[in-house]
Amino acid sequence: MRSLLALLLALAHAAAFAQALAPTPSAPAAAFTQHLGGELPLDAFFTDSAGRAVRLADELARADGPTLLMLGYHRCPQLCGLATQGVLEALRQSGLSAAQVLFVSVDPSETAADAADKRRADLGYARLLAGAQPVQLPAIERLVGPPASIAALARSVGFLYQPGDAAARYSHPAGVVVVTPVGRVSRYLMGVRFDPAQLRTALLDARAGAVGPPSDRLALLCAHFDPRAGAHSQAVMIGIRVAGIAALAWVAALAWRRREAR
Repeated sequence: MRSLLALLLALAHAAAFAQALAPTPSAPAAAFTQHLGGELPLDAFFTDSAGRAVRLADELARADGPTLLMLGYHRCPQLCGLATQGVLEALRQSGLSAAQVLFVSVDPSETAADAADKRRADLGYARLLAGAQPVQLPAIERLVGPPASIAALARSVGFLYQPGDAAARYSHPAGVVVVTPVGRVSRYLMGVRFDPAQLRTALLDARAGAVGPPSDRLALLCAHFDPRAGAHSQAVMIGIRVAGIAALAWVAALAWRRREAR
């Protein structure tokens, strides 16, 4: 029993030591600064997936209600696709699948063709979720635009992003901005998966022009935008693996002693 207690203490110290060696993650430069009640730049011009020049106000007016605004970039290999699928799934489950989803790229080098490719994928996923049921699909549009329009929109909703690396062109947060019919920020929903009941409430509040409470920003940053979290997790995993190997060695030694005692 003493040996087992000593082993457990040693393993705990090993895991703690491995975690202590891990570098402390720095504060991410990609996040949302929530601007509840803020007004979007309605006169900003963009290009839609069909290649037409559109004004942001006109895109919002197509919804005849609130809009789920998402920012990122169409060729994003990580969060954007997961977040878009998460929105479509939550809309389907909420019973408000007729709402509008508007995705705007922050990459000025992307084209209408990039937007069209992703919009086709979004519509295909929405049809897959609907199955054989005769339901109205969400109105989905994807936009690209010039740097000035992108910067104005990102600034209005507090979307902070920065250039990425070879794996991802931009480092950015994941979430949805719920926008009222007149173009004001009503609520933020963070992450890549969304609660259908919460989404439904947010859309109904936005339709009425109400401004909701701030979202939990910490959950967003911890879950998705700590670029050095992998190093921290790796050190902890090393500690766990060392602990596992040591436990197996102790069990083998105990079995051998019992065998010798016979």
